[in-house]
Amino acid sequence: MHFQKHIRPPLFALLLAALAHQAHGHNFTAQCADRAAIERVYHAHRLGTKQPFEQAMPGEMIEQLVRQDLHKEAVLRKVYGVEITPAMVAGEVERINTTTRAPEVLAEIKTALGADAARFATAMARPILVERELRRRFENDDKLHAAQRREAEQARESLLAKKPVQDMRDVTWLLTPRPADEKPAASTVPTTPSQAKTSSSTYTNEATAQLAQTLKPTGNSAPGQEKEYFEDLDPELQKVLRAQLQEPGDVSAVIETPGGFLVFLAKEKPAEKLSVASLSRPKRSYEEWLSQQPTSACGLPRHPWQTTPVHQEAPVGLQVVHERSVSQPQEAFR
Repeated sequence: MHFQKHIRPPLFALLLAALAHQAHGHNFTAQCADRAAIERVYHAHRLGTKQPFEQAMPGEMIEQLVRQDLHKEAVLRKVYGVEITPAMVAGEVERINTTTRAPEVLAEIKTALGADAARFATAMARPILVERELRRRFENDDKLHAAQRREAEQARESLLAKKPVQDMRDVTWLLTPRPADEKPAASTVPTTPSQAKTSSSTYTNEATAQLAQTLKPTGNSAPGQEKEYFEDLDPELQKVLRAQLQEPGDVSAVIETPGGFLVFLAKEKPAEKLSVASLSRPKRSYEEWLSQQPTSACGLPRHPWQTTPVHQEAPVGLQVVHERSVSQPQEAFR
């Protein structure tokens, strides 16, 4: 262990130097070749019936994926003024190496890239870093989502004025402890906590809230009879709802999630349960916004196949970990 501590800083410095050298010299053809090598590893690990790799991932699709990555980096730089530095990429490589959930696949990818640390950093780590940084800034861009926030604020004002609001959904949480022999129902949406910001003229709260259960009932019970327990919510969200929904008729502040804005109206609050009506207003689509950004900034012309989206849009308001491409196994390196 002590030996590793002595050798890692020099290796980190060597990677930084290699990345700095390649930053402006890695050509498009080489990027496509490296991307194809990565996709080939993913393809080999896909289960079930599948086409030959050359049919599943033709050269045109590989080029499209690389162009999309370059486009995202150009948008990140132009719109948000963020320049991806060698140090940032080296840090992402370190994160992938230490947190991967698929070490065998990761090792195969590195071998496919010739065990070249700089190629791995450029072809694998850099696109993941760019996607995460761009999406995070998009999700927190108040100007882009101002109209959707206004809709949620207006809905909240209507609720405070006892006026009806369309598209409200009923949710009931049991306030009693979950029985020891009863397991939580499997959620149909990701359970990764979302960073939720709530604000209004009355409340200002910062809460990390697991919002999966707030909008979509779980289990196989009939509508209106689902068993959901308040204790299953993220503790911080519990604090927000306890503070703001103390009696029937109370309205929460507008809660912002990566995908949208939420408002809750308390309907019933006897000792054993909390029944609410919830409203969700999705933010602008990340994929649609990205497609509207000029492509000339990345230095590569738009090709006809670029009009066909490769991404599948995630469920708004709840998805935190997003697909970057058609390569599902890459989620293990997020």
